[in-house]
Amino acid sequence: MKPSRFFALALLLVASIASFAQTEDNAAAIRREHWVLGALVSGGTGLNDNSDVQFIRAGMRGGRVMTGELGPGFLRGTFEWDVEVTPVDYGFWNKGKNVYGFGLNPVVLKWNFTRGRKLIPYFLAQAGVLWTAEDVPPGDTSSTNFTTGGGVGVNYFIKPGRSLNWDVRAIHISNASMGNHNPGVNESLQFSIGYNWWKK
Repeated sequence: MKPSRFFALALLLVASIASFAQTEDNAAAIRREHWVLGALVSGGTGLNDNSDVQFIRAGMRGGRVMTGELGPGFLRGTFEWDVEVTPVDYGFWNKGKNVYGFGLNPVVLKWNFTRGRKLIPYFLAQAGVLWTAEDVPPGDTSSTNFTTGGGVGVNYFIKPGRSLNWDVRAIHISNASMGNHNPGVNESLQFSIGYNWWKK
């Protein structure tokens, strides 16, 4: 399935979930300036020419809802900036060695659609760095790679100040020609789940 079709289906699913009746207002924290701390795990796979590689990540994130609600109607929402640190970041290469890495995403920008009372969908864009114990992709490449991409997700507030989140991201991995070769991983899909604490 092409990434564009997958994102369209994921967005439709998120919108459908968010349209269900929501009674209690558990999501008040995300509608105004708040800090957020969370734990996350994720996994994914390369696509097309890179379908031989899989990823597993685990770590923490911290961030801040930077604004109160902005915008009209269904577009109304808040802007959030997160940082993700993943000290567990494995790549499994069927045509090479499995490689341990350390990931840092200092820029994870989110737009939270805040009409819901428990379910809050969001769009995100990310930029980060992945350091690995050996060159990846295998070959005369680089042990430092950059990760960029975007995605969609949803926060489900199980009670005030606590949420679960799910998201799916299309990620591009490249060493920006710092190595002698830069084959990268042009397309990958990565799925993430997390638990979050929201504080003033």
